[in-house]
Amino acid sequence: MVNYQLSKRQTWFNLLLATSVITASNISVSASQSMAIDITDIIKGTVEYVQIANISDEQEIEIGKQTNQQVLSQYQLYNNSQIQQYVSDLGQELVSASDSRDIPFNFQVVSSDEVNAFATPGGFVYVTTGLLKTAENRAQLASVMAHEIAHINEKHGVKALKQAVAAQGIAGAAGVETSQLAQIAYQLTLDLPQSRSFEYEADNSGLKILQQSGYPAEAFADFLAKLESSGNTPEFIRTHPTSENRIKAISQNTQISNSNKGQDPTEYSNNVLSLL
Repeated sequence: MVNYQLSKRQTWFNLLLATSVITASNISVSASQSMAIDITDIIKGTVEYVQIANISDEQEIEIGKQTNQQVLSQYQLYNNSQIQQYVSDLGQELVSASDSRDIPFNFQVVSSDEVNAFATPGGFVYVTTGLLKTAENRAQLASVMAHEIAHINEKHGVKALKQAVAAQGIAGAAGVETSQLAQIAYQLTLDLPQSRSFEYEADNSGLKILQQSGYPAEAFADFLAKLESSGNTPEFIRTHPTSENRIKAISQNTQISNSNKGQDPTEYSNNVLSLL
């Protein structure tokens, strides 16, 4: 990452350019990936910096927007408006029926055979077509999305971002550039597994979201057990560390409901599977 520092003994026009490589627990931003900051941008005040200890909701949303651009440079949005609307409507249903944060949530389906779903700071949730094909009904899909919404509600992405920045000591007096934070957030989301403590917390919060929305909470344990029993290791399991103890904990914390909401496989097949 390229950093610019203003010497107290020099004028604005004598800024020195220092180049460094950031590495933090498998996170690396090479010099070729670095984003140079033009001196005119600094003078005009168009380069945005964030005080990492006090990230506001507005700053988190901006980080999320820039991270979203990077995600969509790797993943292509699935080109079916009905599928996109179905997933977006389900996501907004879960948000509105629960005690979720008062920020805009965005739900997008991306084309990938990976069985995965992930969330980034600022309210962005992504579901792969591979996961849509693996879910058996709307309730199972809702359980995964509730889990990702919980990551955002608990600010796990922001917390992980702070930990990565602190580990590198890259925050200057002005803070950290927003685009740099977005780059780190992108790598944290796609390259590294979530911490187990974050997973357990998102499990509990996600189950509450499901229950508040009227879906059977046991759908999540059922879906995880299905992934665990598959012949290979789905991406969702790699990035969301799962174990027999975790599935057992989810089952123990799940109050068996009489709700059949979202468990009709025909509805899901007609509205999702038939369009993939």
